[in-house]
Amino acid sequence: MARAFSPRRAAEIRAALQMAAGATAALYLATLLQLPHPYWSVISAIVVIQASVGGGVLNVARDRAVGTVTGAVVGAAVAFVRPPGMESMALSLAAATAVLAFLGTGRTWLKVAPVTATIVIAGGAGTEGPAALALDRMMEIMVGSGVGVIAILALFPRHARQNFQIQARDAAGEAAALLALVAKGDHADAAEITRRHADLKRRLDKLGDAAKHVIDLPGPQRETADRAALARAFWRVRSDIVILGRGFQAEGAAARLGPWSQDAARAVARLEALSAGRAVEPLGPVDQALALSMAVQGDDMALGAAAIGLAHMHRDLDDLAARFADLKLV
Repeated sequence: MARAFSPRRAAEIRAALQMAAGATAALYLATLLQLPHPYWSVISAIVVIQASVGGGVLNVARDRAVGTVTGAVVGAAVAFVRPPGMESMALSLAAATAVLAFLGTGRTWLKVAPVTATIVIAGGAGTEGPAALALDRMMEIMVGSGVGVIAILALFPRHARQNFQIQARDAAGEAAALLALVAKGDHADAAEITRRHADLKRRLDKLGDAAKHVIDLPGPQRETADRAALARAFWRVRSDIVILGRGFQAEGAAARLGPWSQDAARAVARLEALSAGRAVEPLGPVDQALALSMAVQGDDMALGAAAIGLAHMHRDLDDLAARFADLKLV
């Protein structure tokens, strides 16, 4: 039962309800408006709602709407001027889709344009005519995209924020596990450290994407900026772990880095606390006994890397913890 009501299971239930409600509403609304192909509205609603998993629902709805209008206009124009016959249709389809694909490279808002143009050109030879078909297609996509956005905003509008919270805490847990392995200084962990670095990078990529696309209703935009700043703080912490690795993983360094290892353990404990949703006290400035000046005097490269990494970790982890608190993630 506890598993069924975990944050991830709750997110899955929300997504299921949003999808069911959005698809049904799009079907009924398109039918009520007497659109000839209501399934296109349903498909658009599904595509838009699926985007809420990454928080990009508004961008996807906008891109589908703009792409559909562009494709419909191009398709209708080509359908009007092309001569009758299969050869001219094939050439028109090839030319229109090639041009739209060329223009759409790197432009997500043109991704659906070749599809719409193809439907209008190929279907425009029927009794409806290209203009009516283009208008119907635009209406169907607009209805579906609008229903998808409304379903996200009306049903569990905080879903994307909660998804961002889960991703942020998971990233903190992954960073804690990675830092603990690095601080051990055991060369047998090298492969696992490499794997965890890659895992953390993937998590931070997803977190940054979620930070950009969480839906913010009209109002102050400070929270959006804070989400992006939290993602950047995570990347700095990851860089600090890389620097620490150059010290702790150096040959024979573990035996003489005991005090630095103990300080790294404090950072691990704070990352674990953030992962569990608990607020933490700042690490504060690094102890002078662990500072870089001692490493320079001894000309010890491993100790120097450990000292630099921990100095940066104190600063960056305190910043990360403050971002967690500002966004109410703890």
